[in-house]
Amino acid sequence: MLLAIQPHESLRSFIERHFYLAPRSPESIKLKEISRYYMRGQSIGIIADLLGMSDTYGFNRLLHEHTSYSQVGVFPDFDQRSYTRKIYKDCYTRFETECQLAGICIDCVKEDIDSLGFPYWRRDHRYVEVCAKHNTILLRQCPVCGRDIRYHGQGYGHDLLWTGCKGRYIHHCESRKNTSKYKLTFAKIFAEIGESHFAVDLESAIAQLAGKATKIAMERLITEEQLIAINWKLERFRGISDTSLDYRPDGRYSQSIIEVIALLYGSFAALIYSLRDTDNILQSVDDLMRIEYREAPRYYSSSLSPK
Repeated sequence: MLLAIQPHESLRSFIERHFYLAPRSPESIKLKEISRYYMRGQSIGIIADLLGMSDTYGFNRLLHEHTSYSQVGVFPDFDQRSYTRKIYKDCYTRFETECQLAGICIDCVKEDIDSLGFPYWRRDHRYVEVCAKHNTILLRQCPVCGRDIRYHGQGYGHDLLWTGCKGRYIHHCESRKNTSKYKLTFAKIFAEIGESHFAVDLESAIAQLAGKATKIAMERLITEEQLIAINWKLERFRGISDTSLDYRPDGRYSQSIIEVIALLYGSFAALIYSLRDTDNILQSVDDLMRIEYREAPRYYSSSLSPK
């Protein structure tokens, strides 16, 4: 029995739902080849094959909609013509790890049950503190017994959504509203980037943000110390181009760019609109997904060329 993957569902949630509903099905047996701690490129390839999405576009669509790779995928390098910076389908690069704890939005759970009959885990809720849609605090402890979710049953606690705790279920609990404007803005920008239809090259985005920061610093709307901090964060964000990293993406880079966007523009959409008013060309994420990554050709000087 192959289940349908839900909008912005984490790949871990997709796997654990199979294990919970039909642990001995052929699909579950195949999915058990995947580590319950790491989600590697090779693992995503297994899921893509099961879903009939094994082509370049299908695999990239899984990356964009069901992992946080979109946080770096929408900022390609200047000369990049594909969605990814590397061939990831059969690699051991990690795209998700259980050290990044999953979170629960009680209001999302209630909506899921009303519309679908079952809840699922969101991709974004692993990386933010509040739900961008409901402005509620995400839970990382069971609301019934108080234990960390990751220690709560099988699959690092993912079955809590379906099995409940001590006879109570998550949708029986009440959510708590968030009061931090910053946390809500951060979550909203994270969601905007993750759902973006546009990609802007990394250096253009950095230049636009740096220019805006310098301008408002000259207008004394931010301090010199804030300007230095912004430029440091922008320089740090360049690290997303480093494909030698074993973990893609590194959440530290996402945090740096989102903090700067939040301060200077308030939303990712506002940054995109500002780039449209310049000579910077925005690319379609959908178009980039259709192009298979290819290694750039290597050129040798005449003295070093192979004999």
